[in-house]
Amino acid sequence: MEVLNLAAELKNSVVNGPGNRYVLWMQGCAFQCEGCINPEFQPLIDRYLVPVEELARRILSTEGIEGVTYTGGEPLLQVKALVPLSEILRAHRLTIVCYTGFTLYELRRSSDPNVMSLLGLLDVLIDGQYIQQEKENLLWRGSANQKVHFITNTYSSYKAQVNTQLAEMELVFDNSGMAITGILQDTIVARLICQLEEKDKSR
Repeated sequence: MEVLNLAAELKNSVVNGPGNRYVLWMQGCAFQCEGCINPEFQPLIDRYLVPVEELARRILSTEGIEGVTYTGGEPLLQVKALVPLSEILRAHRLTIVCYTGFTLYELRRSSDPNVMSLLGLLDVLIDGQYIQQEKENLLWRGSANQKVHFITNTYSSYKAQVNTQLAEMELVFDNSGMAITGILQDTIVARLICQLEEKDKSR
């Protein structure tokens, strides 16, 4: 039974790819990009180990989503487990978006058959490491070098938007607190943190 090592998950998100998506953040990344938005997801340690079948059941029981997004961390480090998960999701007509620090060119030259299998199950691949010196406010991307590849035609209507529409971020509140996801805007985050700190002081 394949197991995925997750750093976090979010049942509903509208900024991590097209439409309303279930987002999986993988634990572990070898790229160690400077300025990474999720540095706590970089260490190659066990975080939340979830069997593929159990995770698939959780995703498929979530109402209102049109697909799943893999991000991280580095999803391709867990490609062997992502293939069977993706097969289940595609069988239930969910779309799949995957972020990776590898380029599509590098992945297509991989000798790992699991990599090629996963590519065949994706609808969108967003590739390239985050480069702080090329930071940009782009749809679904943090730096200008990162590219959006439409592997299938499912989301081809977005092709005209990926280089013109600005990035988005969302605040998520639940019983455990608040989370910020998407492409973070420094000024907005700083203002929010300042306001929360002021609120705490006034209590």
